[in-house]
Amino acid sequence: MERREFIAKSALSLVAASLGAGATGSLFAAPPAATPQYRHGPKQATGDKGKRISLAFVIYPGMTPLDIIGPATMLGGENFDIHFVWRDRNPVHGEMAHVQFLPSTTFRELKKVDVLCITGTGNPYALLKEHEMIDWLHEVGGKAEWITSVCTGSILLGAAGLLQGYQATTHWSMIDDLKPFGAIPVNDRVVIDRNRITGGGVTAGIDFGLTLQAELAGKQSAEYAQLITQYDPHPPFHSGTPQQAAPELVKSVKKMVFDMVEARTPDWQQQMKASVARMQRYNKA
Repeated sequence: MERREFIAKSALSLVAASLGAGATGSLFAAPPAATPQYRHGPKQATGDKGKRISLAFVIYPGMTPLDIIGPATMLGGENFDIHFVWRDRNPVHGEMAHVQFLPSTTFRELKKVDVLCITGTGNPYALLKEHEMIDWLHEVGGKAEWITSVCTGSILLGAAGLLQGYQATTHWSMIDDLKPFGAIPVNDRVVIDRNRITGGGVTAGIDFGLTLQAELAGKQSAEYAQLITQYDPHPPFHSGTPQQAAPELVKSVKKMVFDMVEARTPDWQQQMKASVARMQRYNKA
């Protein structure tokens, strides 16, 4: 197969998978290693040779497209069953109006997965009102072997009571909002604490996907995915973290982020308090 034909077929597979069209995975991903090495959590059923791993991406209105496209590109293979779950099967518009996703299943239909992943949004506080989604995360996440997120998806995991006592990361501008949910914020690109894997903001989803691929299918599979996608970033600028960017730029971007949050969710601080109280009720149930 010529390179151009391979890339075209890989791209079509990715589009089908990312839109929830029932694809089992991306051709970018190599077949899993026969004996994956679990470096952080206990070796669990997801490593059993021949067993298909069920991986659910939660999709919702306002989600950041790259948060899910990145890991969906890096994850896959013949032993993955990938689901895209929302409350119904209607198209879901992402943060960019011209990008939409098609759920492949619903909260009522999907009751158990091996790997749970929720990606982020520029305004996670608006999603704290989605109690059906938060309850589903709590219920299904409590049974999942791996509980994961990208970007501000970790705030939603926190609201579901799934990060108490765990180290986790999120987008730099909102990392302090992990604390009220009992998480331990860590400013890293990807954070692994036992069976929790969280990725930082947006582009960190690619690193997250490779990290999770290595955990589930072995280092060789992740290295294959990295090479076939030519993931070797050399950014033209060095302002991708608050530590690298000029202080004035950091201040300006954070203000812009929370101006947007204030405009769309004026009661976001009250929503945070209500979500923390709601999370605490999970512990009493």
